[in-house]
Amino acid sequence: MADFAMSHHALSRAVDMAVDASEILAAFQRPRDRFYSDRTRSEWRTRGRITVCVAADSDGLQTVTTILWAKASGWVADAEHPSAPGRDLYDLGGARRMAKMRKKSRNQ
Repeated sequence: MADFAMSHHALSRAVDMAVDASEILAAFQRPRDRFYSDRTRSEWRTRGRITVCVAADSDGLQTVTTILWAKASGWVADAEHPSAPGRDLYDLGGARRMAKMRKKSRNQ
């Protein structure tokens, strides 16, 4: 079993995209393509329909920081579905409210 962590953002993306654990593990452990991005300071690993971005901390723990569609067809199909509340490109106020509510609930 792979020893890695998933950021809250990556978990949220997995749920939004309906990506299951086996797809994430396959991209992490057996990528068909991989490259390092200086801009994001992470390795991008692609397998099947997804790309996982993996960053390592100073202790060497690898963390999946986000999940992206690997192909344009995934992005196009995703755009055909309505966005969840607070996730709409034009509803940035909703996204900010959701982020503030999550932060507030963590501090309680």
